[in-house]
Amino acid sequence: MIKAIAHQALTVSNMEASLRFYCEAAGLVKAFEIHDDDDKPWIVYLKICDNQFVELFYNGEKDPNTHYASDLIGYHHFCLEVDDVEAAAARLREHGITEAKVSQGLDMNYSCWVHDPDGNAVEFVQYHPDSVHTKSRVSSNQAKEANLLKGIAHMAFVTKDMEKALHYYCDILGFKEVFELPDEQGNPWLKYLHVQDGQFIELFYGGERSYHNQRAAGFAHYCLEVADIYQVAQLLEQHGILEVAPTQGKDFNLQCWSADPDGNKIEFMQIDSRSPQANC
Repeated sequence: MIKAIAHQALTVSNMEASLRFYCEAAGLVKAFEIHDDDDKPWIVYLKICDNQFVELFYNGEKDPNTHYASDLIGYHHFCLEVDDVEAAAARLREHGITEAKVSQGLDMNYSCWVHDPDGNAVEFVQYHPDSVHTKSRVSSNQAKEANLLKGIAHMAFVTKDMEKALHYYCDILGFKEVFELPDEQGNPWLKYLHVQDGQFIELFYGGERSYHNQRAAGFAHYCLEVADIYQVAQLLEQHGILEVAPTQGKDFNLQCWSADPDGNKIEFMQIDSRSPQANC
């Protein structure tokens, strides 16, 4: 039912600063911009690779609280897969992002962590050939042309109730739990759910703090590409979790909306051949 993670959406407090970070430093490409009903700038689309984007919404309110915290229920970070993480880190440092350093994680992969101008954590990962991520691939992909960015690797969320989160993502949406990682003390830490080859949802065991300021700069929603929007909407409605029925957006794509048990907004999108996403 689910084809892939289509985009990650952020509300930003300073569009120029965010474009410098994501385009000049991180290597994404500005693809197109959508205006609202009053013809005012609304969303800037940044292309990662074919069919994968970051959406930047205007007019977020800068909040002094960090959005990256282990006890913050909800959005945690998003991750971009790269061919060469050392090259990615070097590029970031060339643009003044001095925190860009490479380390090897408990999952064997090599990562570089930085923060965008609004404090959102962004991870760049190079998969180790023997990691559980690589071994979980279910088909062999054709070799891609070498590039800095290969796609969205995962979206990460902290959940207050792991059982409810797994019911939503696995039993209803059809993702498969592929492995779990303990922390350094051997306690349950996070679960990985397989979306498609090379794409995952990370679910961290969480604390009690929540974040509710809808106008704050930071995570807005993420989007899953689907083949049949009406089939998806019917399934969501059967489970009582359809929040917005299928409609056609300004970009011609069909979309419907839901939210997971922790309130994270999820858009389901059927791409239209006339859309700017399909033609860039």
